[in-house]
Amino acid sequence: MAGSVILLLTFLLFPRLGTAFLGRGTLLENDGDIFDLYCDGFDKEVRVWHHREITREAVRRAVVSYFKEVEPAGRTYNHRDGMTLEEAYEEYYGPAYSPKPFLDTVSKLVDAAAEVDAGLMGADPRQVYHFGNERFSESQVMLTGRWRRMVSAGRAGDYDTARQLLGLSLGTIQDFYSHTNWVELGNKDFNRNVGATGKDFLNVATEREHTCQDCGEGADGRGSCRNNILEDIIRQGKLTSGYIEDLWVDGTRVGKPRGVDKCSHGGPRDRSRGAGARGGINKELPTSCFSPHHYLHQRAAQLAVEATEYYLTVVRGSLGTPAFSRLLGLHPTPAIVVVLDTTESMAQELQALTRTFSRLNDQHSAADYPPSEYLFVPFNDPLYGPIVRSQHPAEIYRTLSQLRTGGGGDEAELSMSALRLALHHSPPHSHLFLFTDAPIKDQEFFETVVTLAHSKAIKVTPVITLPTRFSRFATEEDLSAYSVFGDEETEVFTYSTQELEIKEELSQITNSSEIKSTKRRPKRQVRNYSKYEELAEKTGGHVVQVERGKVDEVSRMMEVEQYPAAVLWRTLRSTVSQNVKIPIDSLVREIEVSISGGVNSATLASSSIKFDLTSQTNGGDLKGYTVVALTPFFLQIRIDITQRQQYLGDWTLTFEPKRVCSVTVSARTPLDIAPTFYLPDERSFHPSLQRIQDHPSQDLNSYLDMVITGVDRAGLREVNEARLLDRSGSEAQLVFPTSSPRRNTYLSLPTRDLPQERFTVALYGRDGSGRRFRRESGTSWERVESVISFPLGRDIWGSPGAILRIPVFITNTDSATGTSNTYFLTANDAFGSSVNLDQQRVTLGRNETATVQVTLYIDPQTLPRTTNSLVVSASSTRGDISHARAHISITPLVIDRTPPTCEVISKISCSSSDLMPSSCSNSRWSMQFTVRDNRGVFLVESQPEANFPNFASGDREVTLPYSASCCNPGVTIVVTDIDNNFVTCEVNNGELESSGGTTTLTTAAITGIAVGSVLLVLIIIAVVVIFVIYRRRTRKEDVTTRAPRRLSME
Repeated sequence: MAGSVILLLTFLLFPRLGTAFLGRGTLLENDGDIFDLYCDGFDKEVRVWHHREITREAVRRAVVSYFKEVEPAGRTYNHRDGMTLEEAYEEYYGPAYSPKPFLDTVSKLVDAAAEVDAGLMGADPRQVYHFGNERFSESQVMLTGRWRRMVSAGRAGDYDTARQLLGLSLGTIQDFYSHTNWVELGNKDFNRNVGATGKDFLNVATEREHTCQDCGEGADGRGSCRNNILEDIIRQGKLTSGYIEDLWVDGTRVGKPRGVDKCSHGGPRDRSRGAGARGGINKELPTSCFSPHHYLHQRAAQLAVEATEYYLTVVRGSLGTPAFSRLLGLHPTPAIVVVLDTTESMAQELQALTRTFSRLNDQHSAADYPPSEYLFVPFNDPLYGPIVRSQHPAEIYRTLSQLRTGGGGDEAELSMSALRLALHHSPPHSHLFLFTDAPIKDQEFFETVVTLAHSKAIKVTPVITLPTRFSRFATEEDLSAYSVFGDEETEVFTYSTQELEIKEELSQITNSSEIKSTKRRPKRQVRNYSKYEELAEKTGGHVVQVERGKVDEVSRMMEVEQYPAAVLWRTLRSTVSQNVKIPIDSLVREIEVSISGGVNSATLASSSIKFDLTSQTNGGDLKGYTVVALTPFFLQIRIDITQRQQYLGDWTLTFEPKRVCSVTVSARTPLDIAPTFYLPDERSFHPSLQRIQDHPSQDLNSYLDMVITGVDRAGLREVNEARLLDRSGSEAQLVFPTSSPRRNTYLSLPTRDLPQERFTVALYGRDGSGRRFRRESGTSWERVESVISFPLGRDIWGSPGAILRIPVFITNTDSATGTSNTYFLTANDAFGSSVNLDQQRVTLGRNETATVQVTLYIDPQTLPRTTNSLVVSASSTRGDISHARAHISITPLVIDRTPPTCEVISKISCSSSDLMPSSCSNSRWSMQFTVRDNRGVFLVESQPEANFPNFASGDREVTLPYSASCCNPGVTIVVTDIDNNFVTCEVNNGELESSGGTTTLTTAAITGIAVGSVLLVLIIIAVVVIFVIYRRRTRKEDVTTRAPRRLSME
C-alpha cells in the first residue's frame, strides 16, 4: 500500500499518461480548444469521441430500446430517428415531467466513465484499468469483480453506487478499443467477452513475443504510424496492447520488456515510445500529434459505442427492467422518504403519518407514475431503524399502523443517525421528510448527512413540532426562543404536550396507559435546532414549524403529486418585507409557493389577477388554486398555470414576515438547470475535466458546466448570463460566450469569482415568446480551502469481518494567507460501524498534501451483497468543511465464478418467406430453452423483452418458453445466477449461439456433429476420387478456411 501511495504522489507531481477518448468534453468558447495546450493547430472540425460522448450515445440507444419495448402510461411512444435524449424522454413521458433527474443521472454516469482517468486508476503504470501493457487477464479480473459488486448494489437498491461502478467499468471497456490492436486485426464487431464472467483472453501475445516494428513515418512516436504491428501478429489474430512509461513499482520494474520489440502506447508524453519498437498504436484522438493510429479513431470509437450499448443491455438483463429504469433515473417521480421520531411525545405525528399513508395507498394505483419508492426509518433513543422500503405505500402503512411510541424524555434524539441510514438507502433525487420535536443529539454526524444528501441530490424537509404550554398553543414570545432560524446558543425553554380531544386514540399508539396534558420534557438548548435549517438550505428543502394540531395538514405535502421542481426564486431568513418580480415563462406549468417561519401577509399577483396566499378561498377564484398546507408557521400553495396562460409574464410576490421567514417559489417545468463544477486535470497526458464531488476549492480554478435541461424542446430565444448568488445578497456575473441556447456550456470560473459565502447559481434568458425566464439551483455550494480525495478510487470493497485500511489525501488549497492551515478530520459510515483515523488533526503548508489512513471494520454480521457509504470530512480553523464520499461494497467470503449455461431444447423456426418484411408480422417463431447453474439461477431476461413464467430464484435448472414475431427473429437472453455471474445467449430465429459464457452441447448435438463430420469426410474423398479420375488439374476449388476464434470460448 505504501508503495502505491508513493507512486501516486510521483504521478501527481509529474505529468502522466492518460487514457482513451478524452475528446472535446472541455471545449471553451473563449479559451479555445483545450488540446491546443499540447497540440498546436488541432483540427477543430474533426469529430472527437471521448468517454463522455461514447457513454452518452450508448445510453441514448439503450434508453430508446427501453422506450420502444416498455409501453408508457397513458401515451404512445412514437420514435423518430435522430432524437436526442431529451426529445425521446419527452416523447415518452410528455411535457409535464422534467427530464432533470434522468439527465443528471446520465451526467454522473458519463463522469464516472471519465473518472477512470483520475487518481491511481489513471496513473497506474500497469494500466490494468485500461487494457494497457498487455494486462488482459488482470483487466478482465478487475471488470468481472466489479461487475458482481455493481449488480449486487443494483439489486440492493443502491442505484447511486451501482451507477458509479458501472461508469468505471464502461471507461475500461471503451479503452479496450483504443489501447489494443482489436481494430487493426480487422474485427468488424465489438468483443462480447470483454468484462464477461467466466471468460479470459487466450490468444494474447506472450511476454517475449515481438509485436511491433519501428514506425516508418513517426519514429519518435509523435507522428502517424502505419503498418507498425507485425504481420505475424495480424495473421495469427493475436491480441496486444501498447506499453507506457518505464517505471519501478514496489521494487518491480513496470514497462516495456527489454530485448523484445513491443508496441508502445505512443504520443508525445509516452517515454516508452523510443525504446524497442519505436512509435505507438493508440487511437485516442483523430490527430497524429496525440495518436499514432489516429486514422482508426472513428472506427475504434464506434466499436466502443456498440460495446457500451451491449454492456448496458446485459446490465438490464441482470438487474431486470424495473431496476434498470431506476438505475438510469428513468422513473419521472421521486421517492418519498419519511424519518420519524418515535419517542412518546410524537404520538400525534405517528397518527397523522398513518392517515397520510392510508390516503397514499388509495391514490397509488390511480396514478400514471406514483412515487418511485416509499421508505421509512424510525428513530428513538438509543436505537434507530430498521429501514422499511417498498414500491407500494401499503407496506409503510402497515408498519406505521403497528408502530408504538415510547421512551425519550432526555432532551435530544438521534435524528442524524436515522438520516444517514435513510439517505444511504434512498434513491437519488428523493424527497425526504423528517418529523421530530427534539433537537439533534448526534450532531457529529451532521456533515455526513449533508454529504450524502448533496451527493444524491436529495431534498430534505425537516418538520419540527412546536411546543405548547399547559394545553394552550405557545405564544410568540415562547416561539422566539425556539426559532430554528436563530443563532442563539444559550436560551432555553420548557414545554408540554397538548391535551387531545380523544385521549383513547392516543393511548392506543403509546406505551403509556395514562395521558397527561402537562407531561414535561427537559430543558433544551436552541443551538441544535438551527442545524435543521442549515440542512434544508443546503439540500433545497424547507424547514417546517408546526403545532401539534396542524401536523395532519402539513403531512399532506406528501399527498400532492410529487415532481422535480425547478426553483424560480428563493430567499432565506428574511426579516423585512419584500416586493419581488418573478418571471413566469411559457414553459411553466404550475407554480408552488412555500413560506416557512410565518408571515403577516403574502400575495402573488400578475398584471390582471392577485392571489392572497394566506387565504383558503382566495376570494372565491379557485381555478387551479390548491392549498397544500396553511398553518401559522408554514404555507404551501400551488397554482395551475396551464389554466391561466393569459397571465404569463412578470408576477409580483409581496410578503411581510412575522419575525423571520424563508420563501421558495418553484415550478413544474421541463426547463431547469443542473450546474456542475469541474477541475481541469492539466497534468495528465490528456487534459480533461473531472467532476468536483464536493464544493469548489479556493485557489483551484474550476469550470462551471451550466447544463440546461429541456433545452432541446424549449425553443428558447436566448440565454443571457449566469450569476452566483450568495447569502449576503452579492452577485457574481458570468457572461455566456454566446446567447444561443445550448444543452451545456463550460464557463471558466477563476477562484476570485467564487463568492465568500454559501451561494446558489441562477440562469437568465428569454423563452421562445420573448418573455424573461429565471432558474435557480435548489442546492447551494460554498468555497472551501481543502480538497479530500481517495487516491485508490472511490470503489472500495471487503467481506464481513474484514478490516479495511483506506488511504485518503487532504490538500491545503488556501494560498491567500501564505501560512499553514490546520484541519480537523472525521470519518463516518452510514451504519455506525467502527471507523477510525490515524490522524484527526493535520497542519499543512500552502499546496501541501498529507496522507491519512481510515480504518473501517465491517461487522461480521453484515449481510454480503449489500453496500455502505464512507464520508471523510475536514474542517478548517475558519469553519469551512470539505468532504469526500466512497462507496463500500460488502462481498461474500466465498465467491463462485462459474457462469450459468443455456441450451435450446426445441424450436419452431421462421421459413424464408416468413422473414419477408411484407409478411413477417403474420408468423411467429418459438423455442424452449433450459438454463442451468450449479449454485442457482437468479434471473432470466431477454431483449426484446418477454414475460417469462415465474420460477423460484435459486433453482439450479429452469426451462422456459420464448415466442416472437418473425419480424423479430433475433433475441438476446441474459441469464444471471445468485452470485451475479452471467451468460448472454444469442438466438437467431431459434438457433442458439453463446456470446458471453459457456453453453452445453446435448448428446444429440454431439452425435449430429459426429455424423456430419463423417459425411463431410466421405464427400471430400468422393470429390478427390472424381478429381483424380477425370484429371481436371486445371480446375481448382478455392477453399477459404475460417480463421480460428481469437479469444477463448471455454
